Amino acid sequence: MSFSEEQLKEVEEMAELFFAPEDIAVNLEFNEDKTEGFVAAVIFKDTANPLVSAYLRGWMTAEVALRKAIKQSALNGSSPSQQAMLNYQKEARK
Repeated sequence: MSFSEEQLKEVEEMAELFFAPEDIAVNLEFNEDKTEGFVAAVIFKDTANPLVSAYLRGWMTAEVALRKAIKQSALNGSSPSQQAMLNYQKEARK
């Protein structure tokens, strides 16, 4: 199945807002089988699928921006942000 650049951009934008793959599938008017396939492809990070690639790109773009904001807040002395950064560090070491 082929998707337009507009659809790929829409998936990326929705992922940047942390919409679940199921919600994105609803927006794309997928049937149950296509929804299950898309969700599974996201879980397995099948970047050969352009929709999954757009989804993961959007998710990571937002995650990077969010972590940068938390880092800046931590550097400015926010105790909850400092704790969040420590949690990110611990998770990365696993």
